[in-house]
Amino acid sequence: MKNTRGIAFALALALVLWLTQPAAAQLTVFDPANYAQNTLTELHTLQSTINEATQISNQLQQLAHQVQNLQNIPSGIWGQVQQDLSSLTQIAKVGQSISYADSTLSAEFARMYPGYTVPTNYTQAYTQWGTNALGGMQGALASAGLQSSQFASEDATFAQLQALSDGAAGHMQALQVSNMIAIQQVQQLQKLRQLQMAQLQGELGYLATQQQNELTKFAILRAWLDSQKSYTSSE
Repeated sequence: MKNTRGIAFALALALVLWLTQPAAAQLTVFDPANYAQNTLTELHTLQSTINEATQISNQLQQLAHQVQNLQNIPSGIWGQVQQDLSSLTQIAKVGQSISYADSTLSAEFARMYPGYTVPTNYTQAYTQWGTNALGGMQGALASAGLQSSQFASEDATFAQLQALSDGAAGHMQALQVSNMIAIQQVQQLQKLRQLQMAQLQGELGYLATQQQNELTKFAILRAWLDSQKSYTSSE
């Protein structure tokens, strides 16, 4: 009886141990279709992450470009054209000669070249005309010489503008450099106009002297002829 009970207890214990074995002891079943689907899902997730990172990188680059486009040049380069123009205006007038920059130019010209009149002292008048013509020519040459000496400072300014143009960071700085170059072009045109005015001063002073001399000679001759007629009539 006791042996029967022991055998039954051993069988029951073996059955319990067999039923409670861990799942790891069981055979694993591999599903290829499920594995491929999981791999594709992971690849899709990775690609989405890469796309988001690329988009963020592009946005950061756009922001960096916008910051560059808003950067200003600390100080502009304008040269010293105002000082140059003032010097050219002052040097154009030599002594008592008439200059294009004179505020009373019309009155001075009318006094220097009165036209068809007989001067009180022809020698003195002719000396004044000659001095004025020579002064105008000298002023024109002095203006040309001064402009020639200004080339060095102008070249230095243009070199600075070129360096700024090459190193411009963004749209704003490029526009600022273009604006400074445009202003330099206008200033160069101002200098050219001033040189032309100085040239006209010399040429017209010479022509006015020649014309006044011819008119004065004719007026003197006319006055002498009239005096002879009066002398003949009085006889």
